[in-house]
Amino acid sequence: MIAAESPGSQDILQECLRGLNISPGAEGTTGFQPPTEQQQLQNQLVIGAHPLPGQQQDPVMFEGAARETGLPEQPARPAGGGAAEGVGYGDGQQAAQFLETVNQTRDGDHFKTHFRVAVFYRGVKVSEQEVPNEAGLRLVYRPDLNDAALDHETGLCIVSLPRPVGILDQIQASLTQRILDSLGSLDVGMSQHVIYGQRRGDVKAYWSFSKFDSSRQPREISKLNPEPLYQVKDFIRGLMDFFDGKESPASSMFFCLGEKWPDPENKPWEKKLIMVEVVPTSMELLKNAAVECGASSLRSVELQMSLEEMMDLY
Repeated sequence: MIAAESPGSQDILQECLRGLNISPGAEGTTGFQPPTEQQQLQNQLVIGAHPLPGQQQDPVMFEGAARETGLPEQPARPAGGGAAEGVGYGDGQQAAQFLETVNQTRDGDHFKTHFRVAVFYRGVKVSEQEVPNEAGLRLVYRPDLNDAALDHETGLCIVSLPRPVGILDQIQASLTQRILDSLGSLDVGMSQHVIYGQRRGDVKAYWSFSKFDSSRQPREISKLNPEPLYQVKDFIRGLMDFFDGKESPASSMFFCLGEKWPDPENKPWEKKLIMVEVVPTSMELLKNAAVECGASSLRSVELQMSLEEMMDLY
């Protein structure tokens, strides 16, 4: 329960609320200009409640789902960014092992993944959970929700954000509670080979691939239609670029609720009231395996052909 506040604190609270993106009226997208490629995707894809051909229709929601669906178990995250030390096999074997891991994330032309969700209040992690559901998840504020639940209309797993308990700063606690109460929901799902997002409620949501994004260009999640965020083929292309000596691809998405992100004034992510990290676990697995093996160890004709085939399928 939030402690009673003095009139002075109420004035400060009201001033802060005016800066939050909570808009109970008509929704607009002022200031939001999606990238050209993203806009093209919006014109081509229908996502979410209207399934695409080949879309996963039977979400996995039971104990041991990773084993039942054939998804590879997640390895410990590598401590460093370079190749793993002490590996007892040559480069050819590393490439073959990586290819086997790639194939474990495939089911014909379907990319299999679960999700992991971590919630941060002002940079402090307050919850983290695995979501063993290939369809994706719906973020809500229902603190009475103790067990995993499924939205049968969309096939999404319902994930509740926690109460803002233990926050000493009463203004921060009040603002966080105000966002949570007006949240509605935020969907992050997988349709065919595209991860999409859509918000439902009065609280605006923004996203980026990095919590250290310094572009100062907020990216708002649409309320009107499901919006493509990340294509599997873009991730695969990023892996291939990594093999050629470039940076490794993104395997996380960061969603900021009620405040613009990336921040127009370049304020750090730790200053944001609510930040949610969503990780497609198969992407994380492949990225970590690639980084651990090292780019030079994964150059093989067979692996290259397999990834190019995935690019064509996805």
